Amino acid sequence: LKSVVLGGAWAFVAVAMAEQRAADDLYRKTLRFLVSVAAELAYPKLQLRGGHTLGDGFLYELEGGADSDEEVEGIRKKLMELVEAEETIYRITKPWKKAMTYFQEHNLTAASNLLASRVKTEVPCYECHGVLRLNLFELHQNASALKAGTFTLVRCTEMPGFVASYTENYQLQSALLISHTDHKNFCKGYQVRSVGELNQLSQVGRGRKDFVLACEFRQETKIAEIVAKVKERSAAGKAVKVICIAGPTSSGKTTFATKLCMYLQNNGYAAKPLTVDHYYLPLPRQPKYQARQQRSDVDYDHIESMDVELICEHLNALIAGKSVMTPVYNMKTGYRDGDGHKFDALPPNGILVIEGIHALNPMYTQAVDVNKVFKIFISPLTALQLDDHNCVKTTDHRLLRRMSRDYLFRGNSAARTLSMWDNVRKGEGVWIFPHQNGADFVMNSAAEYEIPVLKTFIEPLLRGVPADDETYAKAQDVLSLLECFGTWPPELTPGQALLREFIGDGVFDCH
Repeated sequence: LKSVVLGGAWAFVAVAMAEQRAADDLYRKTLRFLVSVAAELAYPKLQLRGGHTLGDGFLYELEGGADSDEEVEGIRKKLMELVEAEETIYRITKPWKKAMTYFQEHNLTAASNLLASRVKTEVPCYECHGVLRLNLFELHQNASALKAGTFTLVRCTEMPGFVASYTENYQLQSALLISHTDHKNFCKGYQVRSVGELNQLSQVGRGRKDFVLACEFRQETKIAEIVAKVKERSAAGKAVKVICIAGPTSSGKTTFATKLCMYLQNNGYAAKPLTVDHYYLPLPRQPKYQARQQRSDVDYDHIESMDVELICEHLNALIAGKSVMTPVYNMKTGYRDGDGHKFDALPPNGILVIEGIHALNPMYTQAVDVNKVFKIFISPLTALQLDDHNCVKTTDHRLLRRMSRDYLFRGNSAARTLSMWDNVRKGEGVWIFPHQNGADFVMNSAAEYEIPVLKTFIEPLLRGVPADDETYAKAQDVLSLLECFGTWPPELTPGQALLREFIGDGVFDCH
């Protein structure tokens, strides 16, 4: 009876959490829409672009403006006027020609390019105070909905732009800001800043092929930059001995770590990957197990489930030139098997490469000289605009990768992946994102051609989700996103591409 009651309580909590996430998402989409409306009303001759997620907010730039506090304040005041006046957000349709004319006349290039590549007789739109935008998502029906939460506009001091945040005390994520800006400049250089421009790349000739190669060359360049930073540390007498890699699920950590080891070896380092997934505490030492002796109580995402003391001991021993016996953790029993595996000592030119959910947590490497540790945060931070104030979400990009991998290599249906998605992500906000700004390098693993390739595998799966399935609504949301993209053949993807980790037939395949 007790287990039944507990199970019911957890089910209730899960439903409540899902409802809250949906409410938060609706609020944030409405915030982005109204910021865009406010910017057009306040500065009709300037153009607001952006919507990239940056911590607890969205990054924008007012193109053609002075990038001043006064401009940001002008947008904020107009936004507050819309909210206080309780302006209605109308759902309407416009003939394709009229919608296209409006977007072109207002220099909304991302929206007009998307319409040009996805022609419909009638275009779903939203209208507020005479301002027209594409209907890409569900929004609140009235601007007054923003009164239910907190929002603020914060001007960036390090680079042009401002952040529309949905928290009171927004903390600027400098490392992510630099990575976002760098990636946006890459896309600008190739004139592929939006989904519409990506769709317009020619499938005949070199258009798509060259862009795929450019995306791959860019990622290789970033890995070379990391190695260059490691060499700079060595030249300064602060040799790096441990490289820690962490990122949310489906960021491409495995392929990235493999490539990084190869690049390090090409530069004279003996790079050795160390798997920390086996450093879990045995059941009797698990804090949450000790209370009720129930294995289900153990949270394997929590750092308290890790044998941090042993990790630190082994790292220091290996750095000091000693061999260790690394544990072998048996997930079926919750205990360690045998005496473990021998891990040979690092040579003088050796570097340990470790990756895991806690790799950026200072507790992981607290016993190691900070000068010997190099931390990398990895995530696909796409720069592609859907329209001029909405971007492809990093979370959606990762979900598409995960869905493809789950189906191709684990036999999971789209509904199965969607049902597990929130649980898979639950530890990221607690154990990864709080430490991302402390990384020495942000590795943006996004290649902007990926979604058209992933669409080939995923679209049929999503169309097969039954209407009475609990994940049907989410499946339809993902399908709506995919409908904005063309379909590209998987054969365009090079064998060494990180995307191959999720679609197979790669040179690093271990599936």
